[in-house]
Amino acid sequence: MKKTLSIVAAIAALSFSLFSTSAASAHDEVVSTDPTAGEQFEAGLIPVTINFNEEVLVAEGNEGIEIRVSDSKGVEQPTACLSAGGTSISVLTSLAATDDYTVDWRSVSSDGHATEGTFKFSISGTNGYEQESADAIACPMLLDAPVAVSDEAGAEEKTAAPTANDQNNLTGLAVGAGFIVLGAVATAVTAKVRERRANKPKKSKNDDDDDGTFLTTIA
Repeated sequence: MKKTLSIVAAIAALSFSLFSTSAASAHDEVVSTDPTAGEQFEAGLIPVTINFNEEVLVAEGNEGIEIRVSDSKGVEQPTACLSAGGTSISVLTSLAATDDYTVDWRSVSSDGHATEGTFKFSISGTNGYEQESADAIACPMLLDAPVAVSDEAGAEEKTAAPTANDQNNLTGLAVGAGFIVLGAVATAVTAKVRERRANKPKKSKNDDDDDGTFLTTIA
């Protein structure tokens, strides 16, 4: 009886251990960060990104997701453009002073559990950069088409990528042009044939009589 209870207890302990390991491995793990821990930068707008091995659980308004950047005295620095999607979360921070900075991040794992972590990097040079407030930080926008700079007065023109409708229109124009060329060729050929027929000498009545006499003689 005691041996049976010992076996049951061992199985239960093993099952609990496997369950705990499985639950722990279910949480998202950080694959990399940008900046990397200990990396040095010049002052300016610094993008901060945390990459995970699984997709981040994104809620409305990025609820539960946070990235804070603080200097060596614990003073929080301006950040903006918080974004989350796919397997990463990111933010832009404006840093002007040479110092060591700490990134504290918080995210929501794909299994719904909160994950968090921290790492440090530093600013080694200022280059006269002036820190921007969070409201002044311009968030990058994704454009569907490249922007071409015109030579006239520095005007910017958007070069739109060809769409399916544009390609269909071009195909239709090409087919129409082909029909026009074929029609022109056919008209020219017809006119040439008519001209040759008009210039061809006609048989005289005497020629017809000579043919008849020749046939009669042979008969």
